[in-house]
Amino acid sequence: SPFNRLFPATLGIALVVLAAGCAKPTGLPTPLGDRLAREQHGYIYYLDGAGGGTAKNNWASGVKEGLIAAGYNGAGEMYSWETGKGLMADQDASVKYKRAEAKGLATKIVEREKAYPGVPVNVLSFSAGAASAVFALEALPESVQVTRIVMLGCSIGEDYDLTKALKHVKGKMYLYTSTHDEMVGFLMKFSGTADRKFHDPGAGIKGFVLPKGASAETRKLYAEKIVVIPWKKKELQDGDKGHHFDNVKMPFIRDYVAPILMGKGVPDPS
Repeated sequence: SPFNRLFPATLGIALVVLAAGCAKPTGLPTPLGDRLAREQHGYIYYLDGAGGGTAKNNWASGVKEGLIAAGYNGAGEMYSWETGKGLMADQDASVKYKRAEAKGLATKIVEREKAYPGVPVNVLSFSAGAASAVFALEALPESVQVTRIVMLGCSIGEDYDLTKALKHVKGKMYLYTSTHDEMVGFLMKFSGTADRKFHDPGAGIKGFVLPKGASAETRKLYAEKIVVIPWKKKELQDGDKGHHFDNVKMPFIRDYVAPILMGKGVPDPS
């Protein structure tokens, strides 16, 4: 296997794309030379949704398989921010808790930048993992940036102020949205968003809106950095109905997410 230590092998696939931060190795061991070579091409930090985040329990086997199928030649790991107490405990966890966990990711990003200067570092998040991803960006030192961030089924409040986070994104923040995502659009109004807001549809439905009283700087960052990609009917050909967990299925990751993470831009459904 050219990868090591992430999601358990699925359907006999021994290749593993990302390394779980604290999990024991799964699948076939990775030759050291191959791992080092891949880290020279790029690195992805993946933050799973509430209730996931470990090699044993995660929503992301499709992420692994999709990146492999797309020919991703870098390395990466799944960063676990979750409480370990289940989906609702993760969703309900305080912003203070999530910020504290996110600092660990910020430290990893800083260390990677020092070890591999100039090598692309991308962040991929799903559902409530988007909150910890944003909090990690906010915790970075002023001089450190990630290459790009992709957010799937984002359950942060739509009016969350991204000003500080966007300053730490060299390229763009890509946000896949869907008005068919009932997990975000309906349930978040009762469970609360990952940043603990209620009666908010969540940014995963139509994207972020400018916070009240947005400064000229904030308006400029939103205009230049945020790319909202709404669900299209053409994506039905890949079995994607715009539902919450369609975001992390293999075909969607392969066809729509991996190209962005590989620096190829936003694919257009054909």
